[in-house]
Amino acid sequence: MNVSRGLRHGMDIAGLNIALSEATCLGLAIDEAAAELRLDLEVLTLPERGTATEDYRVQVTFTGVSRVAASLRTQHWDDLEPRVLPLRLEGLDEAIRSFGGGRLHGWEFIDLDDSSWALWSELLSFDTRIGDRESAHVLEFSQEEGIDPRELDVRVWFDGITVYDARGKQIPLADFVAGGARWWRAHDAGDPRASRPGIAPPL
Repeated sequence: MNVSRGLRHGMDIAGLNIALSEATCLGLAIDEAAAELRLDLEVLTLPERGTATEDYRVQVTFTGVSRVAASLRTQHWDDLEPRVLPLRLEGLDEAIRSFGGGRLHGWEFIDLDDSSWALWSELLSFDTRIGDRESAHVLEFSQEEGIDPRELDVRVWFDGITVYDARGKQIPLADFVAGGARWWRAHDAGDPRASRPGIAPPL
């Protein structure tokens, strides 16, 4: 895991990607009037001292949202092509919750290249614009099921990020990033504080 960082538009993209990696996705809320989208997550984080808190839920609010697109589809082993399932923006939270708390796999979620988007952008369940501005950043994540052959891909165009803890207290982005980086460094070092069910141990 590479914790090198790069800034873009004043945002630590690489650090945020690390902080979001393998987070458990609990739900989503959209406020079209405010152009905001909130992602409810359980993240992997460690404090500077001591052990990890038992409650590591956060609310990551994306501001300046101008567009949200999603593809909910299914493909059985004998299907020649995936079948796109109906979905609307207002049903996105329910769709995410139906995966029962899937993790955000991978290392790139913010301002990644368009290679994955190119694979599913022709299989959209919806593509909703919120206003007519162009946002500076994109978020992309997916949810999958091992037994039920469903997959959900979501892409959000946004301008900024604000993070809150479970009590509604804002977490500075630098602290959010640092907590995630500490967890992954501890994980890679075999530190028992960085052990979670479903997370593979270090090689």
